[in-house]
Amino acid sequence: MDLEDSLRTQSMNVNLLINSIKNSDEMENQLRNIYGEDLDLIRERKNAYLNTLSYFKKTFGEGKVILIRTPARINLMGVHIEHRGGYTNYLSIGKEIITVAEKRDDNRVIIRNVDKKYPAREFNIQEEIPPEKRGDWIKFIKETKIVPGDWSNYVRAAIFALQNRFPKINLKGMNLIFNGNIPPSAGLSSSSAMVVATALAVLNLNKLVISREELVRLCGEGEWYVGTRGGWGDHAAMVYGKRNYISHLRFFPFEINFIPFPSEFCVISCNSLVEASKSVGAKSIFNERVATYEIALMFIKKNFPFLKRIRYLRDINCDYLKKGEDFIYKILKSLPEKITRKELLRELPEHENELKELFKTHKEPERGYKVRAVCLFGLAECERAKICVKFLENGEMEKFGELMYISHNGDRVVSYNEEGKKRAWDNSVDDEKLNKLIEDARSKDPERLMQARLYRQPGGYGCSCEELDFIVDTARRIKGVLGAGLTGGGLGGCVLILAKKDKAEEIINQITREYYHPRNLKPAIDICIPVEGAGILSF
Repeated sequence: MDLEDSLRTQSMNVNLLINSIKNSDEMENQLRNIYGEDLDLIRERKNAYLNTLSYFKKTFGEGKVILIRTPARINLMGVHIEHRGGYTNYLSIGKEIITVAEKRDDNRVIIRNVDKKYPAREFNIQEEIPPEKRGDWIKFIKETKIVPGDWSNYVRAAIFALQNRFPKINLKGMNLIFNGNIPPSAGLSSSSAMVVATALAVLNLNKLVISREELVRLCGEGEWYVGTRGGWGDHAAMVYGKRNYISHLRFFPFEINFIPFPSEFCVISCNSLVEASKSVGAKSIFNERVATYEIALMFIKKNFPFLKRIRYLRDINCDYLKKGEDFIYKILKSLPEKITRKELLRELPEHENELKELFKTHKEPERGYKVRAVCLFGLAECERAKICVKFLENGEMEKFGELMYISHNGDRVVSYNEEGKKRAWDNSVDDEKLNKLIEDARSKDPERLMQARLYRQPGGYGCSCEELDFIVDTARRIKGVLGAGLTGGGLGGCVLILAKKDKAEEIINQITREYYHPRNLKPAIDICIPVEGAGILSF
């Protein structure tokens, strides 16, 4: 079902909806289109739908509702770069947020969650964003005080962004029930799934129709309300997702292609159970790295005036510049390894206002902004995320897996040997390293030329943690594993393991023995099942 049809789906009495899920052949066909032929998954999802609807009925009575499902997403290649114009390579998977929504006659939004750890919330749309506060989204979110860490902020984010988009229409309130099995703060983007689900509910119940591309943009910008300044990739993966296909997409301008995921391989999601909540402590680190990208681009334009028209970091590559990779490393060598805020204001006086706005989004890093290492990661990751499609299309999954390892090295903080002993990981990018890369890139030796390729350089984004690094290093030694690396923003969450499907159970058992059992953790590792993207179910 396309977005326009989904948004025009009619509300249905909750009892009729429950009966349709239990007995309708049309429902069975629709679920097969979404989930494939995995009967256990379909059965489990049907039970989740029924539990959510029953909870709605118990809470709000027998109203007319819509039923929305929004899947989690995993990004196999292209982390931390969607807001730099780089490609991402997503699968939408069978972990979901389920939402039951009913239109109200007033402006109140009443929110409940089947999981009791999420407290009841409610608010009035018109009191929170009256007509005089609409029309300037950045100004609104700067002036609005939010309660950090409150789960309902993601609901508010979608509603307020859409109210800002339609300033002359007072949006109707809703009764909302959420139920999900996407683990929070795990890098699978449960927060973005809630934003997308809420946006679909608002659009449907207010009879508003927008394009999928605009929906994605509004959801991405809407999430800025919570305080992070990320891109729209997660939301695009959820809205556009196709079962058994990787969504190869980027922005500025928006492009998307679908590449079949090879059936003889699988992706295993391994949750470290280390939480990195974007709405609390980790937010400052996420925003600091984004600011470092911006700072790098300011320096590049200052140091190389003929690059002043460059708008996105992804455009600093050999094809676009018509230069060799030695020139890319020359650009990087012109950047400071580390720099403080005081030094930045002195070095870039023409960007004083921009810098001060960036500074507001995060705490000053104690050891300064690691401009060179972060920039190298971004440039190299843009290349990795672009060329990986060729490996997918050619069935060269070992090469794809190697890219995952290189990418994770750019986030790594420690490494582990076979005995489990760790050592600190050096992801600095000093002059000596860059001089060596420049020499190799200019040589005639094929091996040296290969080592100097931009996509082979990890750089130093540094958003992993010891637990994620342990899982990656453990997985790499297991037969049948082709690649592994973190997904999402990092600082905790999940590692994705690319594996041969016939070795999956052995891999899961070994990771369980080596990671979860010694830490007395309940295993949180399973095979990702590719599913269809978000939508409103119709019967």
